[in-house]
Amino acid sequence: MKNFKLLMILAVAAILFSGCAKDPLALFSVDKDVVYVGDEVTFTNASVDADTYYWDFGDGKTSTEFSPKHTYEVAGTYTVYLHANTKKNASVASLTITVKKHNEFVVNNVHYPITEFQVLRENSVNGGMNYYLYFYNKNELIYNPSTEWFTGRGNMLEVDLYANSLEAGTYRYNSSVTPILGTSDWIEAFTDYDFDTDNGSSRSPSSGAVVVTKDGNNYTFDIEFTDENGQKVTGYVECTITATV
Repeated sequence: MKNFKLLMILAVAAILFSGCAKDPLALFSVDKDVVYVGDEVTFTNASVDADTYYWDFGDGKTSTEFSPKHTYEVAGTYTVYLHANTKKNASVASLTITVKKHNEFVVNNVHYPITEFQVLRENSVNGGMNYYLYFYNKNELIYNPSTEWFTGRGNMLEVDLYANSLEAGTYRYNSSVTPILGTSDWIEAFTDYDFDTDNGSSRSPSSGAVVVTKDGNNYTFDIEFTDENGQKVTGYVECTITATV
């Protein structure tokens, strides 16, 4: 009889306890305001009253860790979902992350960071305008405005666009002597180049294009060309240009 009463008490307690169980609440944050391709991102789980967790990072990868780390390999916009679960209930939280490309150019899988740029605008002999775009690492090269050229040793990506104004669009490389409006009449990547002695490796295109997008004074240059040796060179730059355009 005593055992029966004890079992009844335990059963009632179990019912009361299950009735008082709280629903889970999914919460999380991310450690970076700006995320770049290849960066390690830490997700901090702040969920309450959950037993298990399931993360969907939006790029086909998932995790069941409490506070995982993740690296995005492709630029884009991703929605991250955290499912905080108990045996009976679940809660979902989401957050959108924009993953950007690094400002850099790449030759033979070697990445050359770009931290500085110069834009020159000159009248072309063909009646249009030439925009000379120089993207480089300011810790390696020094731009001399009086000579409009560089001193020092380092890496640089040069793009010359032939257009009446620097507008969004695709500028395809034109190998003819006479530039055609709306083309990129010169693209060149200098790697480990000594600009004082004009000595080092430079790669000029046999084909290629520069895709320009803009939002006000904010420009993006997405560059890809194949050099005379069949090697691919890619470049990506986001910058703000407020003059000479």
